[in-house]
Amino acid sequence: MTHARMDALRLEPCSEFGWDQKHIRECLFARARKRAQRGQFWSMLIHRPRDLLALKQVTDVCTVETTVDGGSCLVPIRQIRGSEGRSMYFDSDFNPRYDRERGRWLNIARARQRGRDLPPVALVQVGDVYFVRDGHHRISVARALGQIEIEARVILWQVCCPLTWELVAPDPGSGRGRLHERATTALGAILMAVQAAGRDA
Repeated sequence: MTHARMDALRLEPCSEFGWDQKHIRECLFARARKRAQRGQFWSMLIHRPRDLLALKQVTDVCTVETTVDGGSCLVPIRQIRGSEGRSMYFDSDFNPRYDRERGRWLNIARARQRGRDLPPVALVQVGDVYFVRDGHHRISVARALGQIEIEARVILWQVCCPLTWELVAPDPGSGRGRLHERATTALGAILMAVQAAGRDA
């Protein structure tokens, strides 16, 4: 199915009242914000975060051994699970968490409505998980339109993670136990995301 066809299908609930394109964009953004608010409420209720993974979680506990230019390709949006520097601005489904994202978001939506070609997003791949370097709003709009893939420029990271239970055992009074706990939590989140991506594939 073409992007234009998917856009038309996704826009239908917002266009059923005969609104013009500006009101349709506003409707889509409002719905995305409501999804973020509902998600935040339920995450607090069940104590299950709906945050994007932060790329800093990787660099804090892992050594990046090599980087490889993966070129341009289509990436499944469901495998984009993290962000470099903006993990708190969107939830795990790339719904915008703040109204201040509105202007940029609506500009991207308008470009999509007019059929303009947008540049590929920039991603870092760690295992099967992708982190966004550039293009958070483009991914957010794409998800709001029901898109399942997005064109991306990908950099692949080969990482080595030396922090394990054996290498960094808790040392009472040194604070290393707390460091290890944070490292284990971060790696656990990344591994769970990788496993989930594999199950979804």
